[in-house]
Amino acid sequence: MKHRLLVILLLVTATLMIAPGTACACSCAPLPPAEQMKKSAAVFTGTVTTARRLDGDPLGPTPPVVYTFRADQVYKGKASAEFELATNADEAACGYRFATGSRYLVFASSGGSGLFAIDPGVALHTFLCAGNRMLRPGGGPLRAGDPIPNGEPLTADLITALGTATRPAAALPAPSPDASDSESALLWVYAGTAVAGLGLALAGWWFSRRRRA
Repeated sequence: MKHRLLVILLLVTATLMIAPGTACACSCAPLPPAEQMKKSAAVFTGTVTTARRLDGDPLGPTPPVVYTFRADQVYKGKASAEFELATNADEAACGYRFATGSRYLVFASSGGSGLFAIDPGVALHTFLCAGNRMLRPGGGPLRAGDPIPNGEPLTADLITALGTATRPAAALPAPSPDASDSESALLWVYAGTAVAGLGLALAGWWFSRRRRA
Protein backbone atom coordinates (compact mmCIF):
# COMPACT_ATOMS: atom_id res chain seq x y z
CA MET A 1 0.00 0.00 0.00
CA LYS A 2 2.79 2.43 0.94
CA HIS A 3 4.64 1.52 -2.25
CA ARG A 4 1.56 2.31 -4.37
CA LEU A 5 1.08 5.68 -2.66
CA LEU A 6 4.74 6.53 -3.25
CA VAL A 7 4.39 5.79 -6.98
CA ILE A 8 1.28 7.98 -7.23
CA LEU A 9 3.01 10.86 -5.44
CA LEU A 10 6.00 10.62 -7.79
CA LEU A 11 3.73 10.70 -10.84
CA VAL A 12 1.85 13.74 -9.54
CA THR A 13 5.12 15.55 -8.77
CA ALA A 14 6.52 14.83 -12.23
CA THR A 15 3.32 16.10 -13.86
CA LEU A 16 3.44 19.36 -11.89
CA MET A 17 7.10 19.91 -12.80
CA ILE A 18 6.41 19.81 -16.55
CA ALA A 19 6.03 23.30 -18.00
CA PRO A 20 2.57 23.99 -19.44
CA GLY A 21 4.01 24.97 -22.83
CA THR A 22 5.88 21.67 -23.26
CA ALA A 23 3.22 19.29 -21.99
CA CYS A 24 1.65 18.94 -25.44
CA ALA A 25 3.02 19.12 -28.95
CA CYS A 26 1.74 21.30 -31.77
CA SER A 27 -0.20 19.46 -34.47
CA CYS A 28 -0.98 20.95 -37.87
CA ALA A 29 -3.90 20.30 -40.17
CA PRO A 30 -2.53 20.55 -43.73
CA LEU A 31 -3.99 23.48 -45.68
CA PRO A 32 -3.88 23.96 -49.47
CA PRO A 33 -1.67 26.85 -50.66
CA ALA A 34 -4.71 28.94 -51.64
CA GLU A 35 -6.01 28.74 -48.06
CA GLN A 36 -2.58 29.62 -46.68
CA MET A 37 -2.58 32.74 -48.85
CA LYS A 38 -6.10 33.66 -47.78
CA LYS A 39 -5.27 33.43 -44.07
CA SER A 40 -2.09 35.55 -44.40
CA ALA A 41 -1.76 39.32 -44.26
CA ALA A 42 1.74 39.28 -45.78
CA VAL A 43 3.51 36.66 -47.89
CA PHE A 44 7.09 37.20 -48.99
CA THR A 45 10.47 35.62 -49.57
CA GLY A 46 13.37 37.04 -47.63
CA THR A 47 16.51 36.41 -45.61
CA VAL A 48 16.63 36.53 -41.82
CA THR A 49 18.92 39.33 -40.68
CA THR A 50 18.33 39.41 -36.91
CA ALA A 51 16.56 37.47 -34.17
CA ARG A 52 15.79 38.69 -30.65
CA ARG A 53 13.96 37.03 -27.78
CA LEU A 54 11.67 39.27 -25.80
CA ASP A 55 11.94 39.60 -22.05
CA GLY A 56 9.47 37.68 -19.92
CA ASP A 57 8.78 36.14 -16.54
CA PRO A 58 11.50 33.51 -15.81
CA LEU A 59 8.86 31.35 -14.12
CA GLY A 60 6.30 31.79 -16.89
CA PRO A 61 6.04 30.58 -20.49
CA THR A 62 8.97 31.16 -22.81
CA PRO A 63 8.57 34.60 -24.44
CA PRO A 64 8.30 34.82 -28.23
CA VAL A 65 11.12 35.56 -30.65
CA VAL A 66 11.03 38.50 -33.09
CA TYR A 67 12.72 37.97 -36.47
CA THR A 68 13.69 40.66 -38.98
CA PHE A 69 13.74 39.78 -42.70
CA ARG A 70 15.27 41.51 -45.70
CA ALA A 71 12.62 40.85 -48.34
CA ASP A 72 13.43 40.18 -52.00
CA GLN A 73 9.97 39.28 -53.38
CA VAL A 74 6.53 40.14 -51.95
CA TYR A 75 3.48 38.08 -52.95
CA LYS A 76 0.90 39.65 -50.63
CA GLY A 77 0.81 42.84 -48.56
CA LYS A 78 2.86 46.00 -48.77
CA ALA A 79 6.03 45.65 -50.84
CA SER A 80 8.34 46.52 -47.95
CA ALA A 81 12.07 45.98 -48.10
CA GLU A 82 12.02 44.75 -44.49
CA PHE A 83 9.56 42.73 -42.42
CA GLU A 84 9.45 42.07 -38.68
CA LEU A 85 7.37 39.26 -37.20
CA ALA A 86 7.01 37.31 -33.97
CA THR A 87 6.64 33.60 -33.30
CA ASN A 88 6.75 31.34 -30.27
CA ALA A 89 10.23 30.15 -29.38
CA ASP A 90 9.25 26.48 -29.03
CA GLU A 91 7.90 24.21 -31.75
CA ALA A 92 5.82 22.47 -29.08
CA ALA A 93 3.96 25.79 -28.74
CA CYS A 94 3.55 26.05 -32.54
CA GLY A 95 6.54 28.37 -32.97
CA TYR A 96 8.56 28.36 -36.18
CA ARG A 97 12.33 28.44 -35.77
CA PHE A 98 14.05 30.54 -38.45
CA ALA A 99 17.82 30.45 -38.95
CA THR A 100 19.66 33.75 -39.24
CA GLY A 101 21.21 34.15 -42.70
CA SER A 102 18.80 31.72 -44.38
CA ARG A 103 16.13 32.54 -46.96
CA TYR A 104 12.47 31.59 -46.45
CA LEU A 105 9.02 31.76 -47.96
CA VAL A 106 7.01 33.31 -45.12
CA PHE A 107 3.27 33.40 -44.48
CA ALA A 108 2.55 36.03 -41.80
CA SER A 109 -0.73 37.01 -40.12
CA SER A 110 -1.80 40.21 -38.41
CA GLY A 111 -3.99 40.93 -35.39
CA GLY A 112 -4.16 38.84 -32.23
CA SER A 113 -2.38 35.50 -32.46
CA GLY A 114 -3.74 33.72 -29.39
CA LEU A 115 -0.35 32.02 -29.09
CA PHE A 116 1.73 34.51 -27.12
CA ALA A 117 1.79 34.78 -23.36
CA ILE A 118 2.72 38.47 -23.75
CA ASP A 119 2.06 41.04 -26.45
CA PRO A 120 5.26 41.27 -28.55
CA GLY A 121 4.32 44.70 -29.91
CA VAL A 122 4.92 43.49 -33.47
CA ALA A 123 2.28 43.79 -36.20
CA LEU A 124 2.91 40.40 -37.85
CA HIS A 125 3.28 36.89 -36.48
CA THR A 126 3.63 33.39 -37.85
CA PHE A 127 3.52 29.83 -36.54
CA LEU A 128 4.52 26.28 -37.36
CA CYS A 129 1.40 25.50 -39.39
CA ALA A 130 1.36 28.68 -41.52
CA GLY A 131 3.17 27.13 -44.50
CA ASN A 132 6.65 28.65 -44.09
CA ARG A 133 9.43 26.98 -46.09
CA MET A 134 13.19 27.31 -46.09
CA LEU A 135 14.55 28.17 -49.54
CA ARG A 136 17.88 28.03 -51.26
CA PRO A 137 19.81 31.34 -51.43
CA GLY A 138 18.65 33.67 -54.17
CA GLY A 139 16.47 36.67 -54.84
CA GLY A 140 14.27 35.94 -57.81
CA PRO A 141 10.59 34.93 -57.97
CA LEU A 142 9.78 31.33 -57.06
CA ARG A 143 9.09 28.80 -59.79
CA ALA A 144 7.46 25.39 -59.82
CA GLY A 145 10.03 22.66 -59.36
CA ASP A 146 12.51 24.84 -57.46
CA PRO A 147 14.23 22.55 -54.93
CA ILE A 148 14.11 23.45 -51.24
CA PRO A 149 16.50 22.22 -48.53
CA ASN A 150 13.98 20.59 -46.18
CA GLY A 151 11.37 19.02 -48.41
CA GLU A 152 9.88 18.37 -51.84
CA PRO A 153 10.31 20.86 -54.72
CA LEU A 154 7.86 23.74 -54.90
CA THR A 155 4.59 22.62 -56.47
CA ALA A 156 2.67 24.23 -59.30
CA ASP A 157 -0.32 24.66 -56.97
CA LEU A 158 1.80 26.74 -54.58
CA ILE A 159 3.22 28.94 -57.36
CA THR A 160 -0.28 29.49 -58.79
CA ALA A 161 -1.62 30.45 -55.36
CA LEU A 162 1.27 32.86 -54.76
CA GLY A 163 0.63 34.74 -57.99
CA THR A 164 2.86 37.48 -59.32
CA ALA A 165 5.57 38.81 -57.03
CA THR A 166 6.51 42.44 -56.48
CA ARG A 167 10.13 43.32 -55.87
CA PRO A 168 10.60 45.90 -53.09
CA ALA A 169 11.83 49.18 -54.50
CA ALA A 170 15.28 50.20 -53.33
CA ALA A 171 15.27 53.66 -51.80
CA LEU A 172 17.49 56.06 -53.76
CA PRO A 173 19.67 58.33 -51.60
CA ALA A 174 18.78 62.01 -51.84
CA PRO A 175 21.53 64.17 -53.38
CA SER A 176 23.45 66.20 -50.85
CA PRO A 177 23.16 70.00 -50.99
CA ASP A 178 26.90 70.30 -51.60
CA ALA A 179 26.77 68.00 -54.61
CA SER A 180 23.79 69.86 -56.06
CA ASP A 181 25.50 73.23 -55.62
CA SER A 182 28.68 71.94 -57.26
CA GLU A 183 26.75 70.64 -60.28
CA SER A 184 24.93 73.99 -60.67
CA ALA A 185 28.18 75.93 -60.46
CA LEU A 186 29.77 73.66 -63.07
CA LEU A 187 26.84 74.22 -65.44
CA TRP A 188 27.21 77.99 -65.05
CA VAL A 189 30.93 77.72 -65.86
CA TYR A 190 30.17 75.75 -69.04
CA ALA A 191 27.47 78.23 -70.05
CA GLY A 192 29.77 81.21 -69.42
CA THR A 193 32.56 79.65 -71.45
CA ALA A 194 30.22 78.99 -74.37
CA VAL A 195 28.89 82.57 -74.34
CA ALA A 196 32.42 84.01 -74.16
CA GLY A 197 33.54 81.85 -77.09
CA LEU A 198 30.54 82.94 -79.17
CA GLY A 199 31.28 86.61 -78.35
CA LEU A 200 34.90 86.28 -79.46
CA ALA A 201 33.83 84.62 -82.71
CA LEU A 202 31.37 87.42 -83.49
CA ALA A 203 33.98 90.07 -82.66
CA GLY A 204 36.51 88.45 -84.98
CA TRP A 205 33.97 88.29 -87.79
CA TRP A 206 33.05 91.98 -87.31
CA PHE A 207 36.71 93.13 -87.38
CA SER A 208 37.33 90.98 -90.43
CA ARG A 209 34.49 92.72 -92.33
CA ARG A 210 35.76 96.19 -91.25
CA ARG A 211 39.23 95.47 -92.69
CA ARG A 212 37.81 94.34 -96.01
CA ALA A 213 35.69 97.41 -96.16
